[in-house]
Amino acid sequence: MVSTEKIPNVIIRATNEVKTVNITKQTSIEYPSLKALRLHLAVFLLAGKIGRRADDVWKDLPWKKLRRQVFRLQRAIFKAQENKQKAKVKRLQRLLLQSRAAQALAVKQVTQLNTGRKSPGVDGKTALSTRERLVLCQRLNKHWHHWKHQQLRRVNIPKPNGKTRGLGIPIIADRAWQALLKLAAEPAYEATAGERSYGFRPGRCTADAQQLIFINLSSNAKGKNKLVLETDISKCFDEIDHKVMLKGVVLPKEALKGLKLAVKAGVRGEYPSSIKGTPQGGVISPLLANIALDGFENLGFDQWIGSRRDGTLIRGIRYADDAVFICKTGANIQQLRKDIDEFLKSRGLRINETKTKVSKATDGFDFLGWRFRVNSRGVFKSTPSSDNYADIKAKVKATWRNGATTEARLKRIESQVRGWRQYHKNCDMSKHALWSLRIWLWRKLRAEKRRMAQKEAEKARRLAIKGKPLGARLARSHQSR
Repeated sequence: MVSTEKIPNVIIRATNEVKTVNITKQTSIEYPSLKALRLHLAVFLLAGKIGRRADDVWKDLPWKKLRRQVFRLQRAIFKAQENKQKAKVKRLQRLLLQSRAAQALAVKQVTQLNTGRKSPGVDGKTALSTRERLVLCQRLNKHWHHWKHQQLRRVNIPKPNGKTRGLGIPIIADRAWQALLKLAAEPAYEATAGERSYGFRPGRCTADAQQLIFINLSSNAKGKNKLVLETDISKCFDEIDHKVMLKGVVLPKEALKGLKLAVKAGVRGEYPSSIKGTPQGGVISPLLANIALDGFENLGFDQWIGSRRDGTLIRGIRYADDAVFICKTGANIQQLRKDIDEFLKSRGLRINETKTKVSKATDGFDFLGWRFRVNSRGVFKSTPSSDNYADIKAKVKATWRNGATTEARLKRIESQVRGWRQYHKNCDMSKHALWSLRIWLWRKLRAEKRRMAQKEAEKARRLAIKGKPLGARLARSHQSR
């Protein structure tokens, strides 16, 4: 437990020559620099050695320094994995998992930074107080190597096709533990991950996939003569085989044992244990899915012309469980489909036939919310897809109807439109300027302004009838208008 009582005899004295911390009346520690003092003081505060208010302890932690400390360990893990030094990788991962810096960052990630941080698990908690965060850090430090993962809470969210997708939401403590494991497992995976995989990876985004598609379909690459195989995996997160998924995870033995128990934790009220899949609400689930699907984008790469790999006939681009394969003339697409089916079957997955199709680059295809097409002259164009364009209009209209004040609604709409334009900043927006939405919103504002004016006039009329001077003045002012 972290004490929140104030201890009056805690004195911090720092000068240019000597930096000293008096932890009790009898003991003191000298440090060579003020930076060393602050870092060690943060460790003492996090460990509960010095009594202070929990809010001050959490706020005063040197977060930038903690991130640098964790990043140095992650970089060392990455290099050791590149050099195939397995023992060193496990040793460094244990050091990171035991690090109070990594534990504090994991707790902060799931309680303050993540978008779904307020989603409750089976315990019903949506947030933690500052003192509870410190207690959770202590719990991670003591029990990370034999963690007991609780069951999940099922939440169904709607899909664009009218169906629902089930999410398994862990409790906040389990999410923090998963975030801690992710800090250790991610650099080991990144050292060997495919270069054309862009989903849920640090330093990569959808814009990178868009750029690679442009490179392969531009006029210089003779994109108008190419075919595109669009693929989609059916129920990817729900059907992944546990053995194949965990086989590629690089973690210490005790952490891997806890992860096996975590992915097998069932959903409360539905089934006691899971035999396949990984919950989409988990922090580490995207990383596990990437590990299981690693190499999917490289299928068909062995089909090439000439003596150099630059002559490859098929280029795959993957974002999570969605992928496209750009095929040159002469590529064997039937063989590629067989390779895809075999790859997915070995992982307990199958292709979604309704969303998998072959199309010409000149006909266009949708991927990641964009519409990619090469015209008859060989010019490549990227525009927002029709579904994505309809989604932003529906979202703005729903925001306007949510019943908040006019200023709050306009501020929210401004943020939504700005984010949408930022996402499509590299697209041709000549036919997607949102003019119809702008006119619709202007009409709504004009109608609301008229309603407000009518309400004020009616109020002034009622006051004037009662003989109040203010009402008479308001009535005359509205008559003059």
